[in-house]
Amino acid sequence: MRGRTPRKRDETGGSREVRPIWPRRRNEARHRLARQLEGKTPLDVIQAALWIACEEYPEMDVKVEIKTLTGLCRECAKRVERHSNPFARLDRVRGFMFDDMGFHGNVEDYDDPRNSFLNDVIARRTGNPLTLSLVYQELARAADFEVRGVGLPGHFVLRTERNGRTIYVDPFNGGDVITEDDCRDLVERSTGRASLFRRRHLDGVTGRAMVGRMLLNLKHLYLNRSDYGRALSVVERLLLVSPGNTREIRDKGFLEAHLGMPAEAIVDLEAYLHLAPRAPDVDSVKGRVVWLRRKLSEAN
Repeated sequence: MRGRTPRKRDETGGSREVRPIWPRRRNEARHRLARQLEGKTPLDVIQAALWIACEEYPEMDVKVEIKTLTGLCRECAKRVERHSNPFARLDRVRGFMFDDMGFHGNVEDYDDPRNSFLNDVIARRTGNPLTLSLVYQELARAADFEVRGVGLPGHFVLRTERNGRTIYVDPFNGGDVITEDDCRDLVERSTGRASLFRRRHLDGVTGRAMVGRMLLNLKHLYLNRSDYGRALSVVERLLLVSPGNTREIRDKGFLEAHLGMPAEAIVDLEAYLHLAPRAPDVDSVKGRVVWLRRKLSEAN
């Protein structure tokens, strides 16, 4: 991790110093995430999410975290086994996760980056729409539901299916069963623009798209906090999810420039210009490259 050692708020609202990333552990986490994304088998989103978190929590044992979640799934399956009606089964999943286990949406500190780290969400029982959906998804699958993430603009919910019936669930809001109209309302409340809703959103997203959205959430949170070192680390992983993404290549170059890495920034910004020669910001990016070359020349 680049840049100064940051500080993070603790549970009481104070601050505590975050241990710098161990390079060896970071490299392992990055390698494991890359292997998950490159695999020919369906992406294991839970493992991918935990390897993302491992860069922030280098002492974390991914196997232990998976075992913890597996235990929750096993207990949830026991709670629903006597129910055959899909609504009754789903209500038992909801009751287990939110009433018994105490999971809830973090409305008090929605922009806390910890809400994006699955291990922290499981430990603190609170998170954002996406990470709570990941937990709910695993519990519902243990209860024999087919589950798919639904990436609405500004919000994330789930689509569950069993015995031919489709049900939408909002894990951030206590596991409420919602309708298509509710999904449209969620988009309007989250973004202020109901027109962003498209019915195709309800078809669901891939595991890779969920991982990408998790990283994009973190990127925006870190940029808003001016934590450019962590933002760069996230962009590097976004390029594992979507190699050749010109926006992320450009942003990687801008972040490298901001962090005093002109040579690396020039390489990425020139790659962006080559890949997106008709982009609306080409002239400004060219100007940045000229400036960086001058700075690099002066430094030498």
